[in-house]
Amino acid sequence: MDHWCHNAKFQDLLQNDWPLRFPTNRPVMAYYFGYYLVPAALSKLTGDMSTAGILIWTSLGIALGLLWVCISLHQKWWATLLVLCVGDFPRVFKGIAAHWSIPLYRYEELGIEHWSNLENLFWTPNQFIPSLMLGGMLFHAIRHRLDYALLCFPTALALWWAAFPALVTGLMIALLLVGQWIRWGVSFKGLLERVLLPFVAVVPVLLLFQSHPHPPENGLIWEFRDGADNLLREYLVNTVTDALLFVLVFLVSRRIGLPAIPVAPFWVLICITLLFPAVRVGKVNDMLLRGMMPVLILIGCYLLYPLASQPLRKVLTALRSNAAWLVIALALLLPAVVGIARLCRAASFNRVTALWNTTPSNFVPMPYNAYPSLFETLRHRWSQQEAEQYLGKPDSFYEKYIAPPPTKSP
Repeated sequence: MDHWCHNAKFQDLLQNDWPLRFPTNRPVMAYYFGYYLVPAALSKLTGDMSTAGILIWTSLGIALGLLWVCISLHQKWWATLLVLCVGDFPRVFKGIAAHWSIPLYRYEELGIEHWSNLENLFWTPNQFIPSLMLGGMLFHAIRHRLDYALLCFPTALALWWAAFPALVTGLMIALLLVGQWIRWGVSFKGLLERVLLPFVAVVPVLLLFQSHPHPPENGLIWEFRDGADNLLREYLVNTVTDALLFVLVFLVSRRIGLPAIPVAPFWVLICITLLFPAVRVGKVNDMLLRGMMPVLILIGCYLLYPLASQPLRKVLTALRSNAAWLVIALALLLPAVVGIARLCRAASFNRVTALWNTTPSNFVPMPYNAYPSLFETLRHRWSQQEAEQYLGKPDSFYEKYIAPPPTKSP
């Protein structure tokens, strides 16, 4: 949806030396560019923007992420696709209310809503891919009661692609590890190899993120919003309704005797869902919007696993004869309405259908080189503040010792 921003990153990486600096004599841009590097490297080799490289690289990442989730759900693709839609029930709820002209709350610039992973795919493929992988891996570890420390290294690597999903996954792993160590104990060798050593991969990127002139906007949400009544209504509509839906499906599944896995991680996920809206990090509340992505993958796996563990024929038969099964199905299918509408629009409104569609299109692609740099793109399309969040500071440790500017020739 904000293709102009992604395009500008690819273009900057194509036409400039790495690491990126703006202007040329400024410090290194402090941003998680990991997703863009391989297609940009292919583009540098070919001398022109490689859209094929972008497509193949992105498709490979999405396929690997989907496979992790699918493996955890007994290779049931229908369940995997429904997992991607988990989290959009409030949007269905608000759509129904809007149809009947029922005002639920007053919309403000800084919202406290979360989106499904499918919705996030349309905005941030760079964060969607590692969220899928980390969510699928962590659910696999929960299901098979594996050592949670195995997830430390993948989470450390994901920080180069998606800061907020990686940080939230790291928080979940830390909480689960504490419980695991209380039950099983911990060995120094295991702690060194699986927890401390992977932290080495995190240090450079953390130093890069610390090289911003100013930290991202952060604080308790009510410090940035006026009107406690409206804030509470928004929280109830967007967060509490979804959390109640998750708990309802989970409890009904257990009540009718469907297969289950350890329950403690599920309640940790519910607590994170309820508490995260209280804190704002980032200009558009990025910690909530993006950080909830792996959380929703895990919650979706928890809710779909009981159904996915049954033969599809048995599931369809039970839906016709058992009210509890019908409640579960409706609760999981309703959020998918938003995703289905998105996919239908994408299937009917694209470059291929435009070849035989005589109706003029109101979509005009923005060229990669529409602006001279990523900084100028962000400044013109968004704001000066948004552009400056990418800049580094000249006296940072990263700028002095890791990526010092090239020395000028005499």
